[in-house]
Amino acid sequence: ASADRTVWTATLTPTANTNAGANTLRVNLAGVTDAAGNAGVGRADSANYSVHTTRPTATITLADSALSAGETTTVTLRFNEPVTGLDASDIVCSNGTLSAPTANAERTLWTATLTPTANVSAPANTLRLNLAGVSNDAGNAGTDSALSAN
Repeated sequence: ASADRTVWTATLTPTANTNAGANTLRVNLAGVTDAAGNAGVGRADSANYSVHTTRPTATITLADSALSAGETTTVTLRFNEPVTGLDASDIVCSNGTLSAPTANAERTLWTATLTPTANVSAPANTLRLNLAGVSNDAGNAGTDSALSAN
């Protein structure tokens, strides 16, 4: 409280993994009294505020996971929410190259084409996605260091 007890402050910490566009704080004035002991009447509501604490997560799938020379396959990256900033440098692909990923209209489903490196025989390969390179519409970057698909 301020010295004259007319301004009170508190720290609001939003709940983790929450997205809520419409929030208000409400004070029940009946629970407050002035210096003379008079109880307040009604309530006081704050202006609207939004909370966005979730971070992007993703899964990776391959249309075909057993490729031969000259073949390609579609790589699908499905995000839990719309993301921006994804590019080929966020995806580590040993023994192949990826085209630039393209998004659907909602920016939750991104696809790229995987072309295996010629003259390489490798029965187990992994694609890794660095989620720190993408962010949701609230500006929260992904925190998982990598996801993979064999």
